[in-house]
Amino acid sequence: MTLLNSVQERAAVRAQSMSVLRKQRGLTFLEVLVALAIGLILVVGISAMWTKGTNTANTQVEMENVQSLITSLRGLRTASGYGASGTNLMPALINSGGVPDSMNKSGTTLSNSWGGSITAVSTGTGFTLTYADVPKANCNQIATKSPSNMSLSLNSGTAITGEVTTAAATAGCSADTNTLAWSGR
Repeated sequence: MTLLNSVQERAAVRAQSMSVLRKQRGLTFLEVLVALAIGLILVVGISAMWTKGTNTANTQVEMENVQSLITSLRGLRTASGYGASGTNLMPALINSGGVPDSMNKSGTTLSNSWGGSITAVSTGTGFTLTYADVPKANCNQIATKSPSNMSLSLNSGTAITGEVTTAAATAGCSADTNTLAWSGR
């Protein structure tokens, strides 16, 4: 009989545990809250990494675009310079194929990765290339990597000729959105 009692006891324990398992269907409120919290943390973390990665990529792309535009603008120079002071050089730049394919073009206007306008204007013997609406963090990076053979004005401030130091970039790129203007020949 002990064997029969033992089998009956095990069967009773199994039935009781199956009964407990059948009673709880789905997740408890606490389990749902924990799952939501973990999901939210993951979404916020991925979003932050995506934003940082996109911001860094935009900065790199725009630094390359600035270099390309400056090189192309120099190719427009004639013996007498770039035409009358104030002449919009953007149509000539676009028609000559001097604009990188990655840039946002609409007719004879260009815009940067942040939606700011890009202009190129003759100063007579030289030109000024202007980038508007550049975020503060991107402004600092682009300014310090600017060509040292150009002068750079940050937010219509005094032009910096030669290397733009981190301190000068930080002081000049003080607004939430900034304007960078390179002048050269």
